[in-house]
Amino acid sequence: MKKLFYFFILSLSFTLISSISFNANNDSSIVTSKSQLSNDSFEVAQDWYATTGTTRNTYGTNYSISIRVKGYAGYGGCVSISTVQASSGGSWSSVSYYSVYGEECTYYISVGGQSYYFSI
Repeated sequence: MKKLFYFFILSLSFTLISSISFNANNDSSIVTSKSQLSNDSFEVAQDWYATTGTTRNTYGTNYSISIRVKGYAGYGGCVSISTVQASSGGSWSSVSYYSVYGEECTYYISVGGQSYYFSI
């Protein structure tokens, strides 16, 4: 009876060990999948915010432009910006934006030779 029991344990061990695969390709694809999952988990929901940009002409006429900003509410009350679009009455165009030195949450864009300032 003991011999039958030992034979059963030995065959079960052999079956378990032989069923384990040590394929390097499978392991790397698992790691890739895990890293993709962890990268996806850090995405933040972003919203569109509407604002108006205005010129800062000391003399003469000041102008305004419609601006929409895609981003999320960051720390300190400022919006963390990913995209800025501007429209002067027509379609929306993506534009580059720049921080204004010394002014928190204030940025400017350049459209048609004018600089338009906005806070968000």
